[in-house]
Amino acid sequence: MVSALFLIVWLSSTYFLTLWVGNYYLIPVWLILAYFLGLLSVILFLFVNLPIMKYTKVTNKYKVYATRSVAIFMDHFVMRIRLTVEGLENVPKDGKLTIYANHKSYADPFILMEVIKFPMTVTPKMAVYKIPLIGLWLKYLGAFPIDRSSDRNTARAMVDAIKVVKDGMGMLIFPEGGIKDRNAEKMVAMRAGAYRVAMKAGADMLPISLQNTTNIKYRAPFRSTHVKVVIHPIIRYEDVKNLATAEIADRIFHIINDHLFDV
Repeated sequence: MVSALFLIVWLSSTYFLTLWVGNYYLIPVWLILAYFLGLLSVILFLFVNLPIMKYTKVTNKYKVYATRSVAIFMDHFVMRIRLTVEGLENVPKDGKLTIYANHKSYADPFILMEVIKFPMTVTPKMAVYKIPLIGLWLKYLGAFPIDRSSDRNTARAMVDAIKVVKDGMGMLIFPEGGIKDRNAEKMVAMRAGAYRVAMKAGADMLPISLQNTTNIKYRAPFRSTHVKVVIHPIIRYEDVKNLATAEIADRIFHIINDHLFDV
């Protein structure tokens, strides 16, 4: 939906600007200008949809569809990512779910929102949550903001996050606690506390390995980047409910890293 809107505005603007000026040698200029008009149309789409985001459930089908549509647009028209996916059969159709992946690029949430066809929200740091328009969209999506300056605020937000997961919204969590090393594919750290939401909500855990996202920052937007997504078999809550979060963290750490290699 969002990609179609962008393409329609981009191409039609290029066409009408060319007709208006009548100089075909300036078509490259109109393509660039129309590209930004297309981006503006996407921003307007986000703004117009804010009331729908605010007054509907976090699992509302249109809300989930619109968010995934934005993610697809970002992946292919802004960051120029080409995706290869393995293990889609491991994604459940319903239930309580938390998703864990290595985190080496700001593109990672968009990639996973495109790939995982399950109602899903994210765990942004407060700096992202405070961005105008984007912050509101995330808030209405049931995001769990990580406030590293205040354990109290994070604990309060975790209560809401547990409720969101229990209501059937998948929660995407990057257990490294941020981007630790942008040039290494493998995770270099693991926060056991990242698994509290899953354990408190009684949710299953879906480990995912993202390969080659470290190169996006060097190539986007002028060159495409091939990213491989490996979705591992789900870890059932019932199978690990008696384990400490540190043990669960270690298990998922090795599952994700064993399918990654540094280039």
